[in-house]
Amino acid sequence: MADTLRRHPRILCSLVIIRDRNEFATRSAIRSTAIFTVTRGRQGAARFAIDHRAFDRTATRADILAGLAERIPSDATVIARASRTSQHYLRHAFAAGGPLPLADLQLLQRERGDLDLLPLECANRAMEEIAAAYRIERAGPGSNILSRSRKAPDEAQCLWLAFLWSRFSRHERTSLSTAWEAWRAIERARPVGF
Repeated sequence: MADTLRRHPRILCSLVIIRDRNEFATRSAIRSTAIFTVTRGRQGAARFAIDHRAFDRTATRADILAGLAERIPSDATVIARASRTSQHYLRHAFAAGGPLPLADLQLLQRERGDLDLLPLECANRAMEEIAAAYRIERAGPGSNILSRSRKAPDEAQCLWLAFLWSRFSRHERTSLSTAWEAWRAIERARPVGF
């Protein structure tokens, strides 16, 4: 296990994209995005920030992804949950003989070659356990799009914690999670933007 531990990137963004349907479904639309940014300073200090946006169905995927590309800091490491493609969709795409359309993360990588993009496979059960341990409110199964959109920043933080606890040393995990909890206590006092 010690061989897999690394140092936390200087700038890490945890990205969550909320869609009203599966990413590859016909007429799927991005309804919300959240970027949780952790910036490491000298002597291990950390700063945290949330960028949370909501969109109606008229916003285009290209415009939303271009906006994300503009808001992510240069040379950041970006983590996001890997897209899940249904077998039905794959069979249909292969039968049609055409190439598979690019996922949101692939398009973002194309736009921003300086980013180190890490799509993560993260089980819902693991996310639920992390959320319970840190008292993070996630949108439950079957939640409507408004609830899922409002909880996007919490989902981004939960994803970062999953990454933090699976990849870094105990000292780094403790230091960063303690700093995050202090920041989060201040953030909780702020009203929801929409």
